[in-house]
Order: sequence, then structure tokens, then C-alpha cells
Amino acid sequence: MFNRIANELSLQTLGKGRKNFSITKQEFDDFCKEFLFEELKDEITLGEAFCKKYGETNLVLSTLRNNKVAENHIRKFYVK
Repeated sequence: MFNRIANELSLQTLGKGRKNFSITKQEFDDFCKEFLFEELKDEITLGEAFCKKYGETNLVLSTLRNNKVAENHIRKFYVK
């Protein structure tokens, strides 16, 4: 599994294999507001919630346990 995650991170960082999927800053802000309720329940991370809501298969994002790191990842790779 670690090899798959490392490979995916490499593809994202180098810009190869990246999908054209993106969201606006406003969409991300709205998503974060919705996520507040999930965060209070402490059942799902930001990365997992993002992948689930937008149908993304991103092993790196879905395994990040720190929500601030996941937020930075989303902003870098998905928010346009």
C-alpha cells in the first residue's frame, strides 16, 4: 500500500496523471462549512470526506489524519 501512495503522490507532485477535476474557492469554503458537523462527530477526516463527496480516489488525501495538512493538499491540487 505504501508504494501505491508514494506513486500517487509522485504523480500529483510532478503534475502527471492529474485529472482535470477542480473546484472553486467558494465550493471549498462551502464544503468546509458542511464538514464542521462531521468533524464534531469525529468519525471521518477532512480528506476522507472530500474524497467521498467528490468521488475522488486519492490514496494520499484519504489517508491524511491531520485535517490542516489535508486542507493544504486540497487547496494545492483541487482548488482553482
